[in-house]
Parts: sequence; C-alpha cells; structure tokens
Amino acid sequence: MKPTFTELFAERVWGMPWLALVAVALAIAAIYLIIDTTAGAGGLRWWVLRWFHSLCWVLLALAALVMSRVTPLPLHWAKGLGVAGGLTYAVFIAVSFWGPSNP
Repeated sequence: MKPTFTELFAERVWGMPWLALVAVALAIAAIYLIIDTTAGAGGLRWWVLRWFHSLCWVLLALAALVMSRVTPLPLHWAKGLGVAGGLTYAVFIAVSFWGPSNP
C-alpha cells in the first residue's frame, strides 16, 4: 500500500521530513551549479571544483528521497547514496584545500 501524503511527512530526521530535506539538498545543488568555485583552476582540478559540490548534494537528495519512501527503491540504497555523497564532498574539500592554486 502506498503511503499517504501525511504519512510521507511523518517520517523525520532532525525534526524535518525527508521530503523537505530533499528540497533543501536540491536547492543547495542548484545554487552551486551557478556559483563558480574553480578559482582559475584547470584540468581535472577544475572539473572537481566545478561539479563535485553539486554532485554531493544531488546524491544526498537521492538518499533522502529513498528514505522518504516516495519511490519503490529499497531503503538500503540510501546508505550507499549517502556515503557516495560524503565521499564526493571529501574529494571536493581535499582538492579545494590541498590542490595547487594554478596548474
């Protein structure tokens, strides 16, 4: 049986419904599609700095979407998507702080 709209918003984390977290994560991803975080980098470093922050938030949004039970995807997929989002963010941060400023 498919959950009702009220039931979907009953599932919460940190007091927020999973669907609200999906919306927040997608909004952050959209913002970082517009903001240029490359700071003049080139090559692979440019690619990571340009896209990984948004990719991280898309993966986290997908994990929250799975947890919201709106999709028929198995709940155990949320863990993998969340870990992938965290690893993507870790790569982004590492390249931001420890990569060369100009290739």
